[in-house]
Amino acid sequence: MSSVDTFKVVICGDFAVGKTTIVKTFLDEDQAFVEGYKPTIGVDIGRKSFILDSQTITFQIWDLSGQQSFKMIRPQFYNRSHGVILVFDMTRKESFTNLPLWLDEILGQTDKIPFVLVGNKLDLVESAEEAIFQQKATEFANNVSSLTGFRTPYIQTSALKQLNCIDPFLSLGKLIIKN
Repeated sequence: MSSVDTFKVVICGDFAVGKTTIVKTFLDEDQAFVEGYKPTIGVDIGRKSFILDSQTITFQIWDLSGQQSFKMIRPQFYNRSHGVILVFDMTRKESFTNLPLWLDEILGQTDKIPFVLVGNKLDLVESAEEAIFQQKATEFANNVSSLTGFRTPYIQTSALKQLNCIDPFLSLGKLIIKN
């Protein structure tokens, strides 16, 4: 690897699961939570360089719109991706049940690349729900691992509380560097 490697990372999932807030927290850790983000139209691209395992890497982050109306244009954005952060909202079960649709959409356009699965809005779920999601999400992550050949971590976040929002990017970075 060269002194600074740039990797294209796609973050996707249903509309309003918190993708943009997670990205904004990663890009600027000092930024406070902002209520009422406007929905992403098509794609929003951010960039951040950071040191990971004594190596400087740059992520070019493609935050894709989760709205159904953008489904036809999303596949072009997956090309040449090095990794995916797939997000669902722990307060909206439908966003979890839609994960296989997202997985099919992505795998239909990419080579086998690493994924990180993120359950967002942890601050809004009760411990019993969290335990259920932990089990189901771990099962889904294991399924993704078997399809891609990469270990797929599952990370719970709270964009509102800025809890663990950097972890998906660091985990994905380690998977990308390792492979």
